[in-house]
Amino acid sequence: MTMNIVHLETFIIVCKYGNFTEAAKHLYVPQPTVTNRINQLEDELGQELFARGKSGKRNVQLTRAGERFLPHAQSVIDTLKMAKQEITHTTSLSIGSSVPLSHPLIYNVIQDLSNLNEHLNIHLIFLESSSILKALVDNVVDVAFTTDLMMNTCYQSYPLGSEEFNLILPTEHPLSNQPLLENFTCMKEENIIFYEPYKNNIADLTDLDFKKKLYSNQVEVIKSLIHEQHGVCFLPPMILEKEIKNNEMVSIPLSENIQLNKINYYLTCNKENLLKKGIRLNQDNWTFEEVV
Repeated sequence: MTMNIVHLETFIIVCKYGNFTEAAKHLYVPQPTVTNRINQLEDELGQELFARGKSGKRNVQLTRAGERFLPHAQSVIDTLKMAKQEITHTTSLSIGSSVPLSHPLIYNVIQDLSNLNEHLNIHLIFLESSSILKALVDNVVDVAFTTDLMMNTCYQSYPLGSEEFNLILPTEHPLSNQPLLENFTCMKEENIIFYEPYKNNIADLTDLDFKKKLYSNQVEVIKSLIHEQHGVCFLPPMILEKEIKNNEMVSIPLSENIQLNKINYYLTCNKENLLKKGIRLNQDNWTFEEVV
């Protein structure tokens, strides 16, 4: 008996959705194709795998034979996937972040992972802070960067560092030569740009009287607005490290009496899950190591 792998995969998808039409959508094939594959598989086995519903072959339930066959079909598919991974030596790692991926702390860790193994495929996903934990639990991402401490028994948050907020100005701004911002009174005639992911840290500012308040969740948009002198912003300066270094923008520290809540950066993951992918986190220097 020659078993068709495509038929096995189709069988598993139909089991997952319990519906031929939904399985066809997932497989990107016409619904009759799914029906034909299942019919051929049943012919090879000499057993009906699904009990068709009253509405025909679209809504289905596993027969007793189908229930017994399912774990074996799944085992074959899983074994083939593992074999392919071992042969090609490829591993995929999904990284989620509520922190701009260009931030040096985050970028350096991603570079560390990229250099770990030339066959490691990395997928980067920007997420809202409120979605990070769910993305980890649902295995949408393997590693996450966030400014919030994740509290979960299966996932550990490791501090990468912290940073104070500074006032970010265009180079030509009248305040750009100030060594320190002593108070917010001088900002009343300014357009203030707020970076929404950090709104909890700068909540006190939103109640102050400014000329105009602009909101964005895109760092690149904020950079453009500052460059074009449409406003100024309170941000951790490392996000704009390149622009500040190139003298395209100026970073002014805040005096102690007007300090905002500092930003903490965390790496969150399940170390056991990473080990299964052949990756070990070294907490001594925040680097990743390949497990041979």
